[in-house]
Amino acid sequence: MRGRTVAAVACLVIGVGLAAWSLANGQLLLAIVGLALLFAFLFLAVEAMNKASKPTHEIPRASNAAWNMKDEPVHGSSDASGSDGDREAKP
Repeated sequence: MRGRTVAAVACLVIGVGLAAWSLANGQLLLAIVGLALLFAFLFLAVEAMNKASKPTHEIPRASNAAWNMKDEPVHGSSDASGSDGDREAKP
């Protein structure tokens, strides 16, 4: 395991134990330290998830990007709204 993983697990285990023990015995200062360790664990976990969500390789650019095709007509039978476009409505 990497160092950040060990630190996150240590923050979780020590933080939960310290917060629970100190809250049960009425020691507010140690409870705050335990809760701070829990927030450190949450920070490390979110940071790891953000790092894992990034791709490991570069995403190639499309040869025909959609922005370049904005002036081309739509290929299909009708548009999504179901209207007839320029046609007049029949009574």
